[in-house]
Amino acid sequence: MTNNILICVSGLTPQIVTESLYCLAVKEKIPIHEVYVLTTKRGRDVILGKDTHPSTPKTPLKKEIESLCEMYKLKAPLFKENDNHIIVAKEESIELSDIRSDKDNILFPNKVCEFLKIKSADPYNVLFCSITGGRKSMSVHMANALSLFARENDRLIHVLTKEENEFKGFFPLNKKEANDLEIADLPFVRLRSLLSNEIKGSKLLQSKFDDIVKFTQAQLKVLAPSNKMIIDIERRELRFGNDSVLLEPLEFLFYYFFIDSKKRGNNKISVGEFTSDETKLKFIEYFNEFYSDDYYIKEKNWYKKGFSKEDFRVKRSKVNSKIQSLINDNDISQNFIIDVNRKYGQSTYHIIATKDRFIIK
Repeated sequence: MTNNILICVSGLTPQIVTESLYCLAVKEKIPIHEVYVLTTKRGRDVILGKDTHPSTPKTPLKKEIESLCEMYKLKAPLFKENDNHIIVAKEESIELSDIRSDKDNILFPNKVCEFLKIKSADPYNVLFCSITGGRKSMSVHMANALSLFARENDRLIHVLTKEENEFKGFFPLNKKEANDLEIADLPFVRLRSLLSNEIKGSKLLQSKFDDIVKFTQAQLKVLAPSNKMIIDIERRELRFGNDSVLLEPLEFLFYYFFIDSKKRGNNKISVGEFTSDETKLKFIEYFNEFYSDDYYIKEKNWYKKGFSKEDFRVKRSKVNSKIQSLINDNDISQNFIIDVNRKYGQSTYHIIATKDRFIIK
C-alpha cells in the first residue's frame, strides 16, 4: 500500500507545511499519510508555538494541521511533536541553532541525507519534498539529497502564494486565498541508479553527504560516453581519449586476463587462481592466438613453472602505474586499474569499470 510522505524544510515560517499539505491533499487530491519537518533548534520552537519573537506564530503546527484537515474533511496525517517528526541536526548533544557557518552547512545536509536515505529505502513510500521554507541553503540541501536518492515517483515541490497572503494564515480560508496558492513541480536529475548497489550496502548508508557527493561525481565521470578504454591486442596498446600507453607482452596479457575474466562473468581473481596451472594454460592460449611463436614463450620461466605470487605483484604494480599515467584523473583511473578487495587470507582483485567500458580491437 502506497504511503505518501510530505517532507518540508522550515525555518521561522511553519505555514509552508500546511500550505504544501493543502496543495497536495486538497488541490491535487493526494492523501498525505505522514508529515516530517527538517528544521533548526529555533525552528522547532516555532513549530511548537513556543518562540517568543512577536513575528512568529504562537499556534502549534500540529493544531493547524488538524484544523486544516477538519475544515477540508481530510484524514489527518501522522505528525507528532517529537524528534521523529520534527528533525533537528545535532552534533553529539548540541542542536543546530541556525544554518550560517560552514560547519552548519555540513551538519544539516548530513541530517537531510540520512533521513531521505531511510525514507526512500521503503518501496511503498512516495516522497513529496517541499523546499518552500527555511533558508535558501536548507532548500538546496534538500534538493541535492533528493537528487541522490529519489525514485521515479518522488517529487520536489515549491509552493507559491501572492505577497499579500504570505505569513497571514496557515492555509486558505476562502476561494480567493486558495486560488492565490500554487504548487510547482521542480525538475531534478535522479542519480539513484548510479548508487543502486552502494545504497543496498552498509558503506554508503554510513557515509556523510559530502562523501556521497564525491562518490557520485566520480561515477558520473566514468559514465561519460568518451571514457572508454580501447584494448589494441596487435599493438599491445591501451588507449584512453587521445592518449595511449604501450605494455610489454606479458603486462598486456595480464591486464587482458582481467578484462577477459570480467567478460566471462568472473570479476574476482585471487592470487591463488592466478598462480594456478589453469591460468598458465590460459596465457599460453593467449600467446598462441594473438602472437604466434614470435615471443619464444617456451623459453620463459613462467611457461615452465607457472606464475608466482611475486609475478602477480610485479605485473599488477607495473600495469596500474601505466594506467595511472595514461589517465591523469584519479577518479577515473581508479575504475580501470586492477583494484583489490582486501580480506585477510581471501583478498581478490578486480577492475571496477563495467565490461561495456572496454573496446577490444
